[in-house]
Amino acid sequence: MDSQRDRVVVCDWDGFFSDAEQEGGPFVAAYLADLAKLTGFDEQEVARLAVEFEARIAAEPDKHGWLSHRVIVAPARVDPYMRMMAVARLMFDRVGRFMDPQDREVVLNFLYESHYKKTKIVFRPGAREAFLALWAYGRDTLYVVTNSAADAVCDKICALVGPLEGLEEWLSAHVVGGAKKYDPDEVAGQEVSWSVPAVLELPGLNRPVQLHRPRYFRTLDAIRQRHSARFEDLVVGGDIFEMDLALPLTLGARVALLASERTPAYELPFLAQHPRGRVLTYIREFPAFAMGE
Repeated sequence: MDSQRDRVVVCDWDGFFSDAEQEGGPFVAAYLADLAKLTGFDEQEVARLAVEFEARIAAEPDKHGWLSHRVIVAPARVDPYMRMMAVARLMFDRVGRFMDPQDREVVLNFLYESHYKKTKIVFRPGAREAFLALWAYGRDTLYVVTNSAADAVCDKICALVGPLEGLEEWLSAHVVGGAKKYDPDEVAGQEVSWSVPAVLELPGLNRPVQLHRPRYFRTLDAIRQRHSARFEDLVVGGDIFEMDLALPLTLGARVALLASERTPAYELPFLAQHPRGRVLTYIREFPAFAMGE
């Protein structure tokens, strides 16, 4: 592929087209209420501790994050869901509850699954215009790859754009849910022969960024092969660098990070200075980047 029109565009959804902080408000409220029950603190003390622990999480990005197979795979503060898990760990440590790692993960997964259904749908300003611009540019080479369930994201896309000819057929073939971008675990019989190093070192971060995420790789590779493309022909957009962008960037793709006030500061100069990276402020900026403008 050597034409700009042949670029394959891969987007995240939650937190990219949607406003995760606004959507997650009810999730956070319900989560903190359950933490009060599980720790014995009253709700005012839980709220106070949450503020204290969020400040610690922000100040120590090398120590706190989304744990998968006991490895940090994303910074904790960038969205409310990961942030609450990290807050819960610190709160359980404070009271000495659920100290067995397996028991703790069961509790955290239960809290997440119980309260995620309470989230609202809040789209970013300009999300509809951005999606329609990408659709017009080339819907056949446009994909949404998300950790969320595909059905839930398809419903959100329909709510965003309204009636659109060909949308139903496109959704079934171009929305990939359950991508497990966070999962560093190999599946027996499906091991990846990696062409990239295991980790990426970022200036300002005192831990390595994990690159070997085989399930995410297989999704990107399948999309690439569907279009007889190279990884260099991929353009990937997301709001969490370590989860959405670090692997495709290292594979050769162009990537755009939709930043917020919670984006770790060390990520911004790295991407701004990278020849295949871009930092965006608004979702409406992404189509121009995807089109090579």
